[in-house]
Amino acid sequence: MNKRLAMESVLVTLLFIIGYAAWNVVQGMIMTMNYVPDLTNTASSGTPFQSKVAFGTIVRWNSSMVIVGIGAVILFATAYYVIRSQFQQRKQRP
Repeated sequence: MNKRLAMESVLVTLLFIIGYAAWNVVQGMIMTMNYVPDLTNTASSGTPFQSKVAFGTIVRWNSSMVIVGIGAVILFATAYYVIRSQFQQRKQRP
């Protein structure tokens, strides 16, 4: 087992997860900046405006979700390791 390649696989997987989370944050910021509420229809309905605003979502993690998440990380890292090791072996062949 190539330890350098295994470490690279774990780092690439972590960077992919961090990049995915950062993209979700940026996408939420863009959607928030571009959101314009329709106040004319809301005022005519007779219901009062909201006085409280909820941000974010509530995520309830149970043990099966944690196991699936860890399994996905291991699967991605393993797939990356296998693909990179195959490329290295092909590159070394004359």
